[in-house]
Amino acid sequence: MLQVIDRVDKIKTQKTRLSLINYSHRNNMKLKLIRLFFLGVFCLLSIYVSSQELELDEYRAEIGISGGGAYYLGDANSVVFNSTQLSYGAYFRYRFNPRIALKAEFGSTKIKGTFNEFNNLTEIVENPVKSFDLTGEFNFFDLEKNEYKQYSKIFSPYIFAGVGIMSYNGMNQKDSTNISAQKLTLSIPFGLGMKVKLGNRWNLNVQWTTRLLLADNLENIAELNNKNNLNGSNPFNNDFLSTLTVGIGFDIWKKHCDCLNSSGIKNSH
Repeated sequence: MLQVIDRVDKIKTQKTRLSLINYSHRNNMKLKLIRLFFLGVFCLLSIYVSSQELELDEYRAEIGISGGGAYYLGDANSVVFNSTQLSYGAYFRYRFNPRIALKAEFGSTKIKGTFNEFNNLTEIVENPVKSFDLTGEFNFFDLEKNEYKQYSKIFSPYIFAGVGIMSYNGMNQKDSTNISAQKLTLSIPFGLGMKVKLGNRWNLNVQWTTRLLLADNLENIAELNNKNNLNGSNPFNNDFLSTLTVGIGFDIWKKHCDCLNSSGIKNSH
């Protein structure tokens, strides 16, 4: 009888190891595909921008869509870019001037990770997540083509930070039982990126965003919900959601004539 039990345990262990190997292989393939995707975008961008003749920035705002990869850091994953998942969204950007902008962005993805239960069986964590961020952006260069301004560029690195809300399934405790329910939790999004003006009202941006969730329950697993009782005392115990995306935007909301930046200045000299 004991030999039969030992054989069953060995079979379970072998199955667990095989599932982990296959899981790791799939994640490595996804990561390679994402790297090739972004490399292709940069190559096409460099060719396209070098062949375009851009006009002065005549629009106040921009709408666009974005896509890329997302991963989370928490109790079921501690490795950057591990278990990367598809991420997509849309955004609206209002430009106060060539350096300062306000951006509202919606995103959708899911988190994925693994953890070991008390019986040493590996469990896979999956949870869909939606985010809404409102951030302020600062461009390091004046993002416009204007030959009369010294620091105007058709590209600019930028940084941003703001506030956000994340929607996901989380555990609530009721009558000594854990019940999964939809949660809305505040987050702090921040990050950096690169913007490029493609001409003819089209824009491209590559952005890396990190969102600090003001909670430790993104996994929707009761055993991982604030298991160290550090919520409120240590923000780095909370969960993080990061995304690396490429966005394509289109200019809207035409400005009034700015005589100082109009082409009439060029013709009068």
